[in-house]
Amino acid sequence: LTAVKIDGDRANILEESNSLSADSIWNTTEIRRKAHNWNQFRDARLISDREAQLLSKFSKEPQTSQGAFASEDPTAFCQAFLTALKGISSDEPTQYLVTTLDELMKESKDIAKLFKPMAGTTLDPVQTVSALLTRGDELVVARACNVVVHLLGAGVEASAETVRFLFDFVRRESANESKRSKFCFVAIIGVLQGLLRDSKRRTSFYDDKGLQFLLPIIKTQSGNIQLVYQACHCVWLLSFSPDLKPKLADLQLAAVLTHALKLVQKEKVIRMILGALVNLIEEGDMKVILSVCGAHKLLENMKQRTWADEDIVSDMNLLLERVSENVERRSNFDEYCKEVLSGELEWTPMHRSQAFWEKNAVKFEDKDAQVLKVLVEIIKPGGRNESKAVSIALHDIGEFVKAHPTGKAIITRLNAKPYIMQQLTSADPDVNKEALMCVQKLMVH
Repeated sequence: LTAVKIDGDRANILEESNSLSADSIWNTTEIRRKAHNWNQFRDARLISDREAQLLSKFSKEPQTSQGAFASEDPTAFCQAFLTALKGISSDEPTQYLVTTLDELMKESKDIAKLFKPMAGTTLDPVQTVSALLTRGDELVVARACNVVVHLLGAGVEASAETVRFLFDFVRRESANESKRSKFCFVAIIGVLQGLLRDSKRRTSFYDDKGLQFLLPIIKTQSGNIQLVYQACHCVWLLSFSPDLKPKLADLQLAAVLTHALKLVQKEKVIRMILGALVNLIEEGDMKVILSVCGAHKLLENMKQRTWADEDIVSDMNLLLERVSENVERRSNFDEYCKEVLSGELEWTPMHRSQAFWEKNAVKFEDKDAQVLKVLVEIIKPGGRNESKAVSIALHDIGEFVKAHPTGKAIITRLNAKPYIMQQLTSADPDVNKEALMCVQKLMVH
C-alpha cells in the first residue's frame, strides 16, 4: 500500500459523510440558490466593498461555472470567502458560504489548493473554518468539518495550535455524541480521519492516548457501521507509521479488530481492518497474537465467502498464510486472554480453576501486564461493561493476588484498589459480593 492510496482514500471520508445525508438534510440546492444581500455586510464593515462585489457576482454565476470563476482571481476569491466567514455571524449567509465551498471542493480538489497561499496569514484558511465548529448550527458545523478535510487533503498547512484545537474538538464532541445528529457526528469524526493523513499528527495522536479513543468506537458502535468504518480507517492510517507499528502490534488492538471482523458484513470496513492487520503482521509477536485471538479459524471461514473487493482477497490470503505459520494448540491461558480482551467475560471453568491460577499467574505479567490492565479497566465504575463482566473481573483480580507471589503489589501499582473499593457499594449484589471477596484476598495476601 502506498501513500497514493492513502491520498485516494480521502474521497471516502467525504463520500461517507455526504452519502449518509440526503439533500433533505444538507439542503444543498435550496442554500446555494438563495440570494443574499452582501452589501449589507459591507455597510456593517464586516467585508470590504470589493469583497461584497465579488460575492454578489459569484452568487449570480451558474453553479457549473463557479469553479472556473474562483480560479480567475483565486486570491480575491479566497480573501472574500474567508473574510466573510470570519466576520459574518448570521446562520444563513454562513450556511451559503461553507456549503458552496464544500460542494466546490468536492467537485475539484484544485479549489481547495487555491487557499494554500493564505496559510499562516490573518485569514489562515484552516483556522478560519475551524472557528465555525463552535457554532450552534449543526449544518454549519458539519459543512465546516468537510471543508477542513478538503483543505487538509489539498495540503493546506495548519498551525500546531489549530491542529490541537481540532483534536480537542473531536474528543470533546465524541464524549457528547448523543447530542449530535448522525450526519453531523460523522462529519466530526471525518476531521480526525483528515488529520491523521499526516504522519507527525499520527504520532502525536497516539501519544495522547488516541488508540484508547478509537477502540471503544469499534467495540461499542456495531449498530453504527459508519462510525466503525471511520474508526477502523483511523487505525489503518496509524498502521502506516513506522514508529507506531511496534506499539500497535498488541493483544488489545488485535482482539478488538478480530472481534469486529466477526460482526461486520460491510466490505469497506473489512478492507480497512485487514489492511491494518497486513501492515502490522510482521511486527513483534503479531502472528502469535492473531492466532491467540482466533484469527486463523476466522480467516478460514471468511475465505468461503465471495468478495467483490480484490484487496480483501489478497490481504486475507496473506494474513492466513502468516498466521498459519504460528498456529499451534492454544493453552488455557491463550483462551483466557482471548476472552478478557474481547470484553465478553463468561463464567468459564478456568476462572474458578485453582490449577489454572497456580499454573498461569506469572504469565499475567507478560506484555507489560496487558491482560491485568484490561481487567482493571473493566472494573472501573461508570464504564459500559455489563455487571457480569465486572463481577468476573473482580473475581479474577482476587485470584491473581492470591496465586501470584507479588500479586498485591502489582495490583496496587496498577491503581486498581480504589476501583475495587468503589465496587463495594455497587447496586448489583454479584458485583458487591465479588468486590468484597477481592478486598479480603488483598488483605490476606
